[in-house]
Amino acid sequence: MKRISARAKYLVILMVAFIACAAIFASDYITGASSWVSYQTNQNIYHDGELTVAGEIYSSDGVRLLSSSANGMMYADDMNVRLATLHTIGDKNDSISNSILTTKRDKLIGYNVLNGLFDSKSKEHEMQLTINAQLSSLAYQSLGANHGAVAIMNYKTGEVLTMVSKPSFDPDNPPSDDASDEDGIYLNRVLNGLYVPGSIMKLVTTYAAIENISDIESQTFDCQGGITIGDQWIECNGVHGHQTFEQALANSCNVAFGLIANQLGNDTLANYVDKSGLTASTNIDGAKTSPSRFNLENASSADLAWAGIGQYTTLVNPMQFLEYVSAIANDGTLEATHYIKDTSFLSSITKMTESDTRLLDETSAKKLQELMRNNTMQNYGDYNFAGLNIAAKTGTAEVENDNPHAWFVGFSANDDTPYAFVFIVENASYTGAAMDAAISVLNQIPNIVK
Repeated sequence: MKRISARAKYLVILMVAFIACAAIFASDYITGASSWVSYQTNQNIYHDGELTVAGEIYSSDGVRLLSSSANGMMYADDMNVRLATLHTIGDKNDSISNSILTTKRDKLIGYNVLNGLFDSKSKEHEMQLTINAQLSSLAYQSLGANHGAVAIMNYKTGEVLTMVSKPSFDPDNPPSDDASDEDGIYLNRVLNGLYVPGSIMKLVTTYAAIENISDIESQTFDCQGGITIGDQWIECNGVHGHQTFEQALANSCNVAFGLIANQLGNDTLANYVDKSGLTASTNIDGAKTSPSRFNLENASSADLAWAGIGQYTTLVNPMQFLEYVSAIANDGTLEATHYIKDTSFLSSITKMTESDTRLLDETSAKKLQELMRNNTMQNYGDYNFAGLNIAAKTGTAEVENDNPHAWFVGFSANDDTPYAFVFIVENASYTGAAMDAAISVLNQIPNIVK
């Protein structure tokens, strides 16, 4: 009996070990199988290092952006659409990280984790995007010969309409293997670019001031073209004389915002950069943004002034700043950002459980809306934006040994055009380059987006 009892114990131990190993294998299989089948050694979906099998991807306006046939993968017929959507879709050689072809490949190739089979022809593996092909093409062309980025999203729904990065390349005629990437041709500048923000950062300093300086709206600031703070001369873009807080933002006055930053102090300003959502990476349909960088540790009063006006060591990501502006437009709430319109039952259940994110108090958001709207009416010209009621902020970001980058960020306050936007033109030849790019695109939205 003792011998039988010992054998029973060994058998139980073996069974427990077997079940544990099986559970570990099953877990690894479920979580890793989609990655294993996506390796370039899988000849079911790759040929000579190029992905040849994928489902179909469509834009919100019905343009087929990607499909596959016996001849391999095919992109959109229009070259400008191919250039404008490349960094969103991805290329055949997997050179572009954070693209749909890298983050959603298992879905596109039709891999079924339950039976281990491929079925890229199934309707379940068609993918509908919120990206508008025509608007994206127009946004790409608006940058002209400059590098840069454009992103537009619906701040009521979180849908991204445009996510353009330049330079790009035609996926039907990719660069050679030895081509240099010194211009960042493979970089999705919207998701992973980091830029000196310049004066758009004053929107964050303004947010902090509204909530922490009780008399900020009654203060006046005297600008005579610059001011000495600490041991540095903070130069302004003009001589603004006596001005209110509202006028200082409209004038984008460095003197005023250098002083405001020092009233706030290092810790408070840094805290509000965090509260704005800029310093945490965002996961958007499996693609992660590069977090913005803001560090005031051991910063002097002059450093703090420069940080408050968008210089110093600060770098921001375009998508994260777009999300901040979207939250301002939406009374402080950021809807879940996405560019894949997944209509599956599981996705619908997931979206029901998703919660929005509050980045600003509603009162603060509404005040920022007023101030940004005043910027357009006083400086940018309502006549430039045909009835769109644009609320915005420009930015000029100094770049060492080159022309500055030009920014234009904001939103339309109209209910029928609830769109927030960010335009950045790198090394622009004039400060209004980003606003001019925006004018050429935003005025077409009512005609393009239905």
